[in-house]
Amino acid sequence: MLSDAVNAAIGDIYRCALDDSLWQPTLHTLSRLLGGVGAAIIPTELHSDLRFGSARIPESDHMYYDHMWRHDPYRAYLAGHRLPQGELSDISFLSDEEVARNPYYQDFLNRFGASRTNRFYFTDPNGPHFAFSIQRPLGRPHETGDERRLRLMLGQHVCRAISMSLGGRQANALAHGFREMCARLPTPTAVIGHDGRVIFMNDAMERVLGDGVVHTDGRLTCSHRASARQLDGLLRDALSPSSDVAPGPKRFVMVQCPSGRPLLARAIPLLTEGRDATARPTRPMAMLAFHRPGSDMPDVTDALRLLGLNQSEARLVQQVANGLPLKEAARAIGISDHYARSILRSVYEKLDVNSQGRLTAFVRDLPTP
Repeated sequence: MLSDAVNAAIGDIYRCALDDSLWQPTLHTLSRLLGGVGAAIIPTELHSDLRFGSARIPESDHMYYDHMWRHDPYRAYLAGHRLPQGELSDISFLSDEEVARNPYYQDFLNRFGASRTNRFYFTDPNGPHFAFSIQRPLGRPHETGDERRLRLMLGQHVCRAISMSLGGRQANALAHGFREMCARLPTPTAVIGHDGRVIFMNDAMERVLGDGVVHTDGRLTCSHRASARQLDGLLRDALSPSSDVAPGPKRFVMVQCPSGRPLLARAIPLLTEGRDATARPTRPMAMLAFHRPGSDMPDVTDALRLLGLNQSEARLVQQVANGLPLKEAARAIGISDHYARSILRSVYEKLDVNSQGRLTAFVRDLPTP
């Protein structure tokens, strides 16, 4: 049975997932629980900002990332070995004689009252690699069996909390980036997180609530049971797209409303599971938009350009979305029928639609100038 102090520390670890500023005092607590004189979260890649330490005075962190990392025996060892998952202690690859000659220990750790170190490596394939490190005190370079078991257990909690924190950072960054665009949308729109919960919704979405669409337990659903099942499936497909399912038709559903005026719902994948350009993990996100058929069509040429369409493509799409047949749309912007058909095929691919009807529905969900 875990002690009250250990249970409290586990709770503190997961609070760090929501607030990075809590890592310093939490790592200080973990260090004391494990009989150490310091604790740190050390990224495998030095350019990563995943750096947290227990020291109240950041001198040790500055020394390590300035030049002492070059003497870090773990980095030298891992240069010739596969990156581990789980425990790795320097006692397994470094003798006492080597410790006595290594500037990492003599000029760095000893200066802060530390000797040997124990690390717990985390190698999630969808995220950056890092280690949870405990610095042993001078005079007590080896941990006890109980300290080791506790370190391994707490190390797993630290790794889970870091993964949660990285996922939260990604979601917050993306939500901030999409917020301005969604605020400009004339139609009801919400950004949905990987767990199906609403990250935020625009004012138009809030005005729709009550007419067949409800916001409960952080999720958007429908009061009509069949519509609720369809909407759930729509979001599930957008957040976890399958290569076996044609993307276009599956991302539209009709929502029945008590007012008798149905809503057309579309879910647009914003991000899939994987890594971003900086190798940080990404969580699936989707944009859910409603449109009530029969409303006026806004001019969305600028929004189409932002989505990667060129000027000719955006102008043709605007005319088609206004209800013109393709030949008339081509004539309206001064291009041939053949070129218009070629442009439309390119547009379908770029916007992930497969018919003029679905193209029109897509355009109605875009922001106006």
